[in-house]
Amino acid sequence: MTDLDEFLTAIGHPLRRQIVETVYQNPGISYSQILTRVNISSGKLNFHLQKLEPFLSQVNGEYQISNEGLKLYRTWKMLEGRLSGTQVTGTDIPGLFFGRRTLAFLIDVLLILSLLFIAADFTSAFTIVPAWWLGGFPVPLFLTRIIDMFIIYPDLTVVLIRAFILAILWMYFTLLEGYRGQSLGKMILGIRIVDVSGARIAQQPAAVRALTKVLILPFDILVGLIKSRKAGFLRFFGQYTRSWVVRN
Repeated sequence: MTDLDEFLTAIGHPLRRQIVETVYQNPGISYSQILTRVNISSGKLNFHLQKLEPFLSQVNGEYQISNEGLKLYRTWKMLEGRLSGTQVTGTDIPGLFFGRRTLAFLIDVLLILSLLFIAADFTSAFTIVPAWWLGGFPVPLFLTRIIDMFIIYPDLTVVLIRAFILAILWMYFTLLEGYRGQSLGKMILGIRIVDVSGARIAQQPAAVRALTKVLILPFDILVGLIKSRKAGFLRFFGQYTRSWVVRN
């Protein structure tokens, strides 16, 4: 059976769509809970679950949407939107929003670095110096120190300062995104992190996302574009933690 045949078989029956929607909204749901929510006989449920095997995963009696199921759900919802006359574009897909996410990340990093460097030398917020990296345009001293910190030769002191900054950024993203799904940058840009069911992301996956964000973000995005984008994820570790970015 081709991928198209499997896709049409999965969404071609309203009960199968209801089962997929139920599992998507309730990751970890049990067989008996699906039976109750969909309100069909066990024989019918077994039949439809068999048809949905590529799109659902079951571990220890708990059902979740598989990666193929996420592709199915995303495509199905886009198709529904087009048929109903609602314009659906790539930027409406959970997990993407590349421009907003990039800007939110830059806002967060600049905010934290500014606070750290101003805390180290309060007068640097009011001391104006020509910025060589802006052709001599005058800027507060702490901004020039931020740029210098990441381009000067990394001796031991600089390495330790960089490690300290990365640790602070990791804690910042973990606490805010694990607590409410939003860093300050994401609040400003109107986006937030949720798990694939739409619920608030837990602290542990938030910590994993934050760690890979501050340490290997370019690599994470590169692998994500190759392996995870079709499932609706921009970052590979977004797929790994089964979480993505949506609009508020």
